[in-house]
Order: sequence, then structure tokens, then C-alpha cells
Amino acid sequence: MLRGHLGDQVRALRADPALSASEKLCGTLRALIGVGRDQPHLYQMLFRPRRRGPGRRGEGLDRVRLQLQLCGPEGDPAAADRAAERFQDEFLPVVAALVGEQDARHYGALLLTSAHGIAGMELSGHLDTDKWHITADELVDTLVRMVADAGDATEQRPRLSDREVGHGLT
Repeated sequence: MLRGHLGDQVRALRADPALSASEKLCGTLRALIGVGRDQPHLYQMLFRPRRRGPGRRGEGLDRVRLQLQLCGPEGDPAAADRAAERFQDEFLPVVAALVGEQDARHYGALLLTSAHGIAGMELSGHLDTDKWHITADELVDTLVRMVADAGDATEQRPRLSDREVGHGLT
């Protein structure tokens, strides 16, 4: 059920000539948040901790990892990793269409981490419209608009060096 489904949705959005780059990106982020909303267990599988490098992350995460492996889709714990990679591979060109190839990874990471936060807040009940007066979809629209505006501004001015950024110069 998880295999390729989200990636297929993003591929279909990318191929739709009737949608603007912003609409494709909004649709992609909404699809991701929709998995978190409608299938939270699958969403957690997509973003489960991955072991990186030779070091250990701690016994607690090892127990969580084991539990997630036991409930992996169709008995294949690596299926979620493949689905997440496929989604990300489809996602980057959607971002690049809006902000350009050079900035796609930067803004892509910003958008994914933001969407992850939106999905988590919504799932936990902390994105309460009575309190915040905004929905997840409205937040996605705002994010995409901000990234589009930032991408436009980046094209019009030279990029800051690492040294300038590190010293807070703007």
C-alpha cells in the first residue's frame, strides 16, 4: 500500500500541464501531509530513524527501530525507505521548477521539515484552528508563497558567502 503511492501522486502532479509550479508544490506538500493525517502509521514508517555511520544512537532508538521493523509494510522494513527516497526524488524537481536547480535542495529541505512539523502538529491536535486561526492547507500555501518570493529575491541579488552568513551580515 505504501510502495510508490506517494511518489506516484507527486509524479502525476509534476506531469500535469494545467498546474503552475506553485500549485504542483502545494499539491505535493498536501499529499505528504495527507499521508500523515490519513495514515499516520505509514507516515511514521516513512520518517522512522535511519542508522547513519558506525556510531550507535542509543538503546531507546534501537527498540523503536526494532518495533518499526516488525510492523514494516508487507514484512519489508526497507520498503518505507524506498518509498521515502522515491518521494524525495520526485519532490526535488517540483521544488526546482519553482526556485531553480541551484536552490532546490536548500528550499526542499526547508519545505519538507516544515511539512513534517505541520503534519506532527495536526496529528497531535496542537494545530488547533480555534487557537491558531489557520489550517494546514493555509500554512502550505504560505510556505510555498514565501519560498517562491525568496527564490525570486535570490535571483535578483548575489548570494552571501558562508563567512557573511556566519557573522549575521545581510
